[in-house]
Amino acid sequence: MGAKTKTKAAVRRGLRRRRALGALFAGVALGALLLGLLVLLVLIATTALQSTQLVAMRATADAGLSLSLRTLQLGPRGGGTAGFFPYVTVARVAPGSPAEALGLRRGDALLRVGEVPVERVSDVWRAIAALPSGVERASIAWVPGRRGLLGSLRAVPVPDRPGEFRVVLSKVAPGSAAERAGLQPGDVLVEAGGLPITGTQQAWQALVVAARTQGGKVPLTIEREGERLTAVLDVERRGELPFQRSLLRAYGAFLTSLNEPRYPEHAGLASAFLGSLYVILVTALVAFPLGIGAAVYLEEYARRGVLTEILQILIANLAGVPSVIYGIIGLEILARSLGLGRSILAGGITLALLVLPIMIIAAREALRTVPPSVREAAYGVGATRWQVIRHHVLPYALPGIFTGMILALSRALGEAAPLLLLGAFLYVSYVPQSLWDSFTVIPLQIFDWATKPQEGFAEVAAASIVVLLVLLLLLNGTAIWLRNRYQKRWS
Repeated sequence: MGAKTKTKAAVRRGLRRRRALGALFAGVALGALLLGLLVLLVLIATTALQSTQLVAMRATADAGLSLSLRTLQLGPRGGGTAGFFPYVTVARVAPGSPAEALGLRRGDALLRVGEVPVERVSDVWRAIAALPSGVERASIAWVPGRRGLLGSLRAVPVPDRPGEFRVVLSKVAPGSAAERAGLQPGDVLVEAGGLPITGTQQAWQALVVAARTQGGKVPLTIEREGERLTAVLDVERRGELPFQRSLLRAYGAFLTSLNEPRYPEHAGLASAFLGSLYVILVTALVAFPLGIGAAVYLEEYARRGVLTEILQILIANLAGVPSVIYGIIGLEILARSLGLGRSILAGGITLALLVLPIMIIAAREALRTVPPSVREAAYGVGATRWQVIRHHVLPYALPGIFTGMILALSRALGEAAPLLLLGAFLYVSYVPQSLWDSFTVIPLQIFDWATKPQEGFAEVAAASIVVLLVLLLLLNGTAIWLRNRYQKRWS
């Protein structure tokens, strides 16, 4: 009895240890799952929040403005404050736009939007986004361009000082701030708001920086006939500009506009969006019949043997091959050997090769879910093998086949590496018209925008990621709906 009691106690202790170990692993797995979901949610939320800047950017574009960042650099040689002073200029004004009607011109510098001072382009977008709900107009302050503010300037070399120049006002623009302040042709510009003037363009930049830091009336030190004078220039202009802020309008314009590589507020996803749809359509048309045909052959026709086992192993291995390898195959065989070039057709076939093993495996699994009794009943009434497959096996397996196909296409939609190696373009300024046209896709466009150093392209890339996520969710949701709606459950 003592030995049996000890044995039972040992068994109970072993069971308790196994249960405790199982509970520990279950807790670790659950914690890892929750941590992964938390990280995923944080990434999605961060991307979505960053993409909201698109609304303010498109509002800027609708107002007719294209903005650019410039920097005034002052060195110690000028005798004043050294450092870098950024400012925002109007790079382009759309003809017939509200900005043109207000009087803004190319080369003007923005000072404030509302009551928010702007030093960078992102400050403009944040100021527009911060406008109260329902407010569609904002006051803006700007400094006119160099010629409209001062007139014509020329640089005269300083005797015995190589590399140094004196900035001389050669012509005063009628109605300009210089004329109102009493400046005359021949005046030498020395300082603007305490910032030394060393060049013709730098003279205007110094006025912009001084106006932003000291107010719209800037003291300008000049030399006239050997005497130093101070003139006060009223350089600031003000007006109201309409900004139409709408999330649906912003994304609608984003999806229907062609890409603008210089100004992120005008960037559009039309070429990449349609390129992705065309490439995925070619992928589906190539991979779907081949995948179903291979699966039907392996499951319904092929004899079990060494060759069949080798084929199954090769297909399973091909499903795990890195996507870059398929890009190399597409480049060498499709683009170069077959002469398809960097076309939509070559890209679609390359992605079809990538997802074909996944489709074959998914289709085989769907065919296996059809019980043998269905086949035997059809054979029992005299149906041929093809009739059994066509009228009984495939209809019952189609929901699973479609689910696998959609999930495979979801992977193809997010692929960038094969198409990048194939030679797809990062920038396409037109909508593809045929299968032989060059193209770009959403992942490549995201890569292009994310690597640009200019402000705003990171936000545009985030908006593109949101569009791609929505497409992937729609595809995966369709797969789940098809599975739940049409899947046959066998008892």
